[in-house]
Amino acid sequence: MGDDDPRARRRAASSLRARLTPGAGATLIERAAIAVCGATLFVVMLVGAVDIVSGEVFGVFLPFKVDMSGTLAAAAIFLAWPLVQRTHAHIKVDLFLPHLPRPLLRLSWWASQATGMLVFGLIAYGAVDLAADSVAIRETSAATLGYPIWPAKVACAVGAVITIGVFLLQTARRLLHGAEDA
Repeated sequence: MGDDDPRARRRAASSLRARLTPGAGATLIERAAIAVCGATLFVVMLVGAVDIVSGEVFGVFLPFKVDMSGTLAAAAIFLAWPLVQRTHAHIKVDLFLPHLPRPLLRLSWWASQATGMLVFGLIAYGAVDLAADSVAIRETSAATLGYPIWPAKVACAVGAVITIGVFLLQTARRLLHGAEDA
């Protein structure tokens, strides 16, 4: 069977279609991002619990808890974005959408996708730039503990870049297949 075999082309297109299908499951990189997000939130919870217990029992609160929690929460949010985008789990206010005609719904999808790619593209650009600067100076927090914050900035950049990848895959799927659930 040569390169012009229609069955080979259909199999190749089917394989591409399977990779671009939103319901096909999270990619390995998305799973890794959401796993790190969960671990990050666990650390935030653990620091909060230790702070409360040590403050109530020993009268000594952790001086770094606010800085660390803010840094880790930001990393967790950025790492959760790709999954939110892929599964369409955004907060939506559907007052008008159910009443719009189909062509206007399609136009709103494209406008939303273009806006999302622009905004997340700018966020990713800035996050990568900040992360590179932070890694270069091995940035630490100004809190008394002086823990490294450059890994959280790298996590933010990684999450933003993965999110852009999800946007691009969704757009490619819509262009190639015209799917309504892209």
